[in-house]
Amino acid sequence: MYNRRSFLKMTGLAAITAILPLRAADKKKRPNILLILSDDMGYSDLGCMGGDAETPNIDALAANGLLFTDFYNNAKCAPTRASLMTGLSCQKIHAHHSAGNVIEHGGVTIAEVLKGDYKNLMIDKWHINPRPEEVGFERVFGSPLGAIYYWPEDKDPKIRIDDRAYTKADMTVPIERWYLTVEDTNYAIKFLAEEVVDKGKSKPFFMYYAPHNPHWPLQALPEDIKKYENTFLDGTDAARKRRYDRMVKKGLIDPAHCRLADLETGVPSWDEMNEEDKKYYSRVLAIHTAMVDRMDRELGRLFDYLKANDLFDNTVIIFTNDNGASAEGKPTVQPPGRQLGERGTRSRLNGVGASVCNVPLRKYKSTLMEGGACTPMIFHWPDGIGTPGRRCHQVGHVYDIMPTILDITGSDYPTRYGGRNIKPLDGISLLPAIRGEKPVKRTICWHYEGWLAVRSGNYKATMQLPRGDKPLEPWKLYNLAADRSETNDIAHLHPEIVKEMEKNWKKWNARAGGIPKEEMKF
Repeated sequence: MYNRRSFLKMTGLAAITAILPLRAADKKKRPNILLILSDDMGYSDLGCMGGDAETPNIDALAANGLLFTDFYNNAKCAPTRASLMTGLSCQKIHAHHSAGNVIEHGGVTIAEVLKGDYKNLMIDKWHINPRPEEVGFERVFGSPLGAIYYWPEDKDPKIRIDDRAYTKADMTVPIERWYLTVEDTNYAIKFLAEEVVDKGKSKPFFMYYAPHNPHWPLQALPEDIKKYENTFLDGTDAARKRRYDRMVKKGLIDPAHCRLADLETGVPSWDEMNEEDKKYYSRVLAIHTAMVDRMDRELGRLFDYLKANDLFDNTVIIFTNDNGASAEGKPTVQPPGRQLGERGTRSRLNGVGASVCNVPLRKYKSTLMEGGACTPMIFHWPDGIGTPGRRCHQVGHVYDIMPTILDITGSDYPTRYGGRNIKPLDGISLLPAIRGEKPVKRTICWHYEGWLAVRSGNYKATMQLPRGDKPLEPWKLYNLAADRSETNDIAHLHPEIVKEMEKNWKKWNARAGGIPKEEMKF
């Protein structure tokens, strides 16, 4: 086992925390942990980020907590979730192409580390191997992989409760009122009542709450869609500009250093669309926005339960997303007599809708441009933050969540667990940044499906490897302090920086076990 001192020394934080002792050093005062991960939400979808959705509950977390604006993921569902839950690069547990396996590849989950001291509760999307109940979670509800917003009549829904299939008998509401995101919160409250409140709060809880919203197929409750059905009738270009202007007004971006990225190749402007396409995109953006709104409402119900049971103030709430808005998905399905967004329909944002949701950033999910791999992170802890309402520009990554939670709870990270050797953490604790310390310069590297990226300080380099007939593209370099939306490639001006960043990427790749050396052609 690493003890607390050796762990902090390993992450380079011993000097800081020696001055600022942990509030949670007394294990009797350990806070509850509520870790929330939304699915395929854009950088600017939240109200507090300039979005069109009404999200008062999440906005309140940012207003009374900390908003991390430079927080990264792995640009895809499974890779991000693997890193989030283990504190490791997704390559290390073989999750860079699929769900990987925590047990087989030297990982340990947050729930396993906290087990015994915490009640570990899991809600909805997992997308990691093995099942959550095999890696530390005591209660589990959800659809582990695919989103099932309305209870299907024609196939196995594959929703689970604990170690068995969830059936109609387990529904908390009648089938005609059943919607997955609502049921998520019903079960979150049920688990908290049964495992924490009814047991006299004998142990703090760790809850991983991972709703599918707003992942495709885009389906929302009719009353939620109605709220936004006119929001995008003036077009996608107007929506992009409206969001950008809101972000400038809120001080989230400086227009001198972050211009609104142009539409990507192949993405039409509003004036280039025919009337059918205009109708489609105004509708699907309304559905997507309604899904974000519903997620916020259900989180509000959960927060109200925590407040009513005197649990809210000493609960650390961490909110982030697994990747940017998505341009992927299956073909649209609209049975006769049904509107998109209703039961039995399937629709998606495509690049057109994603370019609205990811304003002001470029590209989308499955790319390592900022629109794919960067989303906001909100940290909220009334009992533990001295100066709330700040924006934090510390560069963070989802694999920092594990060491941050360990730091907050005073827990040890093991070198062995359950008879398996555990790999050292890749993440660092963000607690110093949360306490207002000066941001630490760091280097973060990625590889996802032909995309390579490195961020070092304010510089970020990206490259795409050959795929099919597509040739190798040279590294592109961006200064994010001067060009947050990656619109100006300056690689030709700084070949020495590009060379150093490529060197750092290759060192990381050798450690992480991503691309075999014999396959690298650069």
